[in-house]
This record gives sequence, structure tokens and C-alpha cells, in this order.
Amino acid sequence: MAVTLTMSLELAGVKSVLSFYRQAGEDLTPLMEMCGALLETSTKDRLRETNTAPDGAAWPKSFRAELDGGKTLHDSGRLANSIQYLAGPAQVEVGTNVIYAGIHQTGGTIVPKAGGALAFGLPNGEFAVVGSVTLPARPYLGISDLDRDDIEAAAVQYLDAAVPR
Repeated sequence: MAVTLTMSLELAGVKSVLSFYRQAGEDLTPLMEMCGALLETSTKDRLRETNTAPDGAAWPKSFRAELDGGKTLHDSGRLANSIQYLAGPAQVEVGTNVIYAGIHQTGGTIVPKAGGALAFGLPNGEFAVVGSVTLPARPYLGISDLDRDDIEAAAVQYLDAAVPR
């Protein structure tokens, strides 16, 4: 005769908590909103205050900032003021629609579209005519170590709030 031992472990409480997490994960828009707000703020801080890339590296000082003692990438404040986020159920995008934003993020060489030279006024009032202008990369968009920590804390807060007490 065989002897059978049957054991049953009721995990109702665990299943209930997992169910709340599953529901919270179906549409992460509220979490993406929190992350977007965090990243928008840190990006604006980079542009207005720290003048550093997300990895902490200092940006090369711009010619204009050297001449007038201002901040690199923050003359009028247009770029910083244009930073916005768009949150969805599974992602968040942080960026700007300012036309010159890309060249500052990645760096590159600007050449004339028509004619043989670029002509522009300098911050000191002089006028320059050149064949091209090369700008170094000054990354302002991205996720720093502090941003990562803040996003992790927001995710924990979001998931904690998903389970009723």
C-alpha cells in the first residue's frame, strides 16, 4: 500500500498582491509622468545651472559664455524653457522642438546651405564670416546616476501605492 502525503499552501495574499502589481503594470502612464517630470527638471538644471552632461562631464565652455561670463547653452533660456516630456503607457520621451538643439546635443559642423560662407554676429558686437563652424557635443539629454536613483525610487513608490493597505 502506498502512502501519499498531500500538502497545499494557500498563497491568496501573495496572489492578491501580484494581481495589484499586474494591474499597475498594464498602464504605466502615472509612473512615466513621474519619471518625465524628474528628467525634465534635471535636464533644465543641466542647462541653467551645472553645465554638465548626464555622465557628470563638464561641457566645453562656449565662445559666447567665455566672452560675457554667462552659462554655456543658456543665453536667452530658450533651450531650457523648451524642454518637455510626453508620457505614455510604457515609455516617456524628454526633448525639445528647438531647431538648434540637436547640434548642441551631438556636436557637429555647420556649413552654409547656399553661398560660400556663414555670416553671423558675435556676442562682443563684431561680425564674422567663416566657411564652417564646428561645435563640440554638449549632451544635456540623458539619464544621470542621480536620475536613475530618483526613477528607481519613483517606481518603488508607484508599486507601493498600487497595493491597498
